[in-house]
Amino acid sequence: MPTKTFFNLREEKRQRIEKALINEFSKSSFEQASITNIIKEANIPRGSFYQYFVDKKDAIKYLIEKFVLSDHERIYQCLVETKGDIFDAAVRVYDYRTSNAILNFDIKLVKNILEELRKNNINIFENKDILKNEKSLMEFIDKDKLNLKSDKDLYYFMRIITAIIRSVTMEVLSERISKEEGKEILEKELEILKNGMEK
Repeated sequence: MPTKTFFNLREEKRQRIEKALINEFSKSSFEQASITNIIKEANIPRGSFYQYFVDKKDAIKYLIEKFVLSDHERIYQCLVETKGDIFDAAVRVYDYRTSNAILNFDIKLVKNILEELRKNNINIFENKDILKNEKSLMEFIDKDKLNLKSDKDLYYFMRIITAIIRSVTMEVLSERISKEEGKEILEKELEILKNGMEK
């Protein structure tokens, strides 16, 4: 995470650095992103970057955590709006993630973040490292509508839901399919999951 020095910066300067991070990490993969480009756009000396972040990975982690916290809040809203119906909430989360204005995040950056979450197998519904004091989203799921034997079953079920939403969203953001096609696929996959496969 960024140092206290970063959080103590004037709002204008912190936003300028954030904007430079977003722009650079939106252009290409995180591996190809350049600290040189970030410091040029933010108009800060190289030494200052390392006063704010340990390294490039630390800056990436900061943006991912910012995304996960805003995504967590949106998922919470979706669960409240659907009275804990995880299937309806999943569709709303998809609509949000594929919208043209996903809060302050560039669509290409969202794609990179979702890819990073996939690579690290991070469950957005239950990430204690990032969410820390945030309430568990699983508390807001209507478990009475689900055929679960234990809380562990719910955890594994949420991993499946997370993977499904992320996979379809990535296809849309990568422009392999349209948003409408993605929604159709998601709804079909959720329907199969809801009904189960065993006769």
